[in-house]
Amino acid sequence: MENQAAGWLILHTEGKEPQSFTLKEGRNRIGRKTSQNLPDVYPEGDLFVSRNHAVLVVKKNERSEYEYIIADNAEIQGNPSLNGTYINGNSERLGDKPMKLKDGDTIQVGITKFVLKTAAVAINAEDAIKLATKLDYTNTVEFESSIAVLRKRC
Repeated sequence: MENQAAGWLILHTEGKEPQSFTLKEGRNRIGRKTSQNLPDVYPEGDLFVSRNHAVLVVKKNERSEYEYIIADNAEIQGNPSLNGTYINGNSERLGDKPMKLKDGDTIQVGITKFVLKTAAVAINAEDAIKLATKLDYTNTVEFESSIAVLRKRC
């Protein structure tokens, strides 16, 4: 239900229509959608996204405010994604340590970018989209392994 949303990831990639993905309290998996893999957040048509690419954990802190923590693999530990997760256009790949996010941060998985809109700032998915589309696009991080991966998949 919309009133139980802990926030939203808004698709914010040049040339693509904005789309919202509702975040719930707990684990929110980001990855490639297949018939056997149904992540919570899934960029359509991005060949550079792993099935279990990243996880965004939403939890309440001691002040009952939501905190948003991302890690570069679906299990927070184990194998990282093939092409990495990048935050705010920084070309340094998110390492094996989870990172705390704030409203307006951009997450890049593959060549797809999402903006985090928190429940403290947006009142619903439509509001989150409206707020995200007012933001400038962050730089798209280029990664070398993508060329080899694309050639293997074609």
